[in-house]
Amino acid sequence: MATSATPYGLKPMNLIGGQSYAGSTREIKIASGYAVNIYTGSIVSIVAAGTLEIVTTIGSNASQFPAGTVGVFVGCSYTDPSTSQKTFKQYWPTGTVASDAVG
Repeated sequence: MATSATPYGLKPMNLIGGQSYAGSTREIKIASGYAVNIYTGSIVSIVAAGTLEIVTTIGSNASQFPAGTVGVFVGCSYTDPSTSQKTFKQYWPTGTVASDAVG
């Protein structure tokens, strides 16, 4: 089928430097207790503290994404505080307290 009415949002296409995307990702720290859900396909940026946050700024034709934008969120990992087990998720659950969280 040539066209589809199903929106996909943003999808990874290539890496910085123009290499083709083959499933590799960069892990960037998420602040423990970060109180916003981040879902797969969300645009994310690195803030002054050096951690990952969801982009909520609406861009314009001249500048679609704010400074610090690093890409599309495709999942995260952290040690679950209730089970003490390493957890891998396709979204960041709001308010999760984990010192080793990366997305």
